[in-house]
Amino acid sequence: MSNLTLRVLVAIVGIPLIVALVIAGSWWLAAFIALVSGLGAGEFYRLAQAKGASPHTAIGIAAAAALPLALAVDPALVPPVLTVACMATFVAQLRSGPDRAIASVGATALGMLYPALLLGWLLPLRQWSVASPDDGAWLLLVTISGIWMCDTAAYFVGRWLGRHPLSPRTSPKKTWEGALAGLLASVVWCGVFIPLSLGWAAPWLGLAIGGIIGTVGQAGDLAKSLLKRDAGVKDSSALIPGHGGILDRFDSITATAPAVYGLLVLLRSASVLP
Repeated sequence: MSNLTLRVLVAIVGIPLIVALVIAGSWWLAAFIALVSGLGAGEFYRLAQAKGASPHTAIGIAAAAALPLALAVDPALVPPVLTVACMATFVAQLRSGPDRAIASVGATALGMLYPALLLGWLLPLRQWSVASPDDGAWLLLVTISGIWMCDTAAYFVGRWLGRHPLSPRTSPKKTWEGALAGLLASVVWCGVFIPLSLGWAAPWLGLAIGGIIGTVGQAGDLAKSLLKRDAGVKDSSALIPGHGGILDRFDSITATAPAVYGLLVLLRSASVLP
């Protein structure tokens, strides 16, 4: 079975699941993000171990899973959770000794934050509301589907027409042609469906969100590739057939979610959005 066939089969199962979780929202979505964050932290720690660090994986994975749940309960709980996790990390390192302490403590801390806090922004994005309680669900669904459009266009156009490498040292197969196709696809998709699904949203907002997906999302993909290249691995894991691991599949959304939410908050604070 080809890799492309596997990718399609996983998408057939995964897309309805993601849609159902977004519609359900609340604790269902928070629990899923907690699971993904914990698994993603575990993958990150394996990359760190490949470079000689000794992260405190149990503490980091527990913290990564706890952070989205803390966000769901009350964002004010995030600092205490991080404080406890950091102190536990230092206590664990004291038991291990000073050898490579900076690398091990630093890797543990970064694994807590990436992807947990970045993915955690999906929760306030889901709760965004202007005219209807369903606004956040539509906003999140169009954003996620825009990422899929971007990834799909970049993949196929890059394979068929790609000639100019985007970042040869980090991700040799990515091309400028593919990246521009992904940007165009996300801008068109969100430019059409954001106004259609949200009656209060002007077309320019959809274009702006599509632009964020096509730039920040692809930058998130390259950031993940940077880590894998340094660790000398092709995929962060083999957890998702045809797609690699959690970090491979959720790399774009980790960067896009906080950027889109930040844009909405900025526009609302400037009284551009209701």
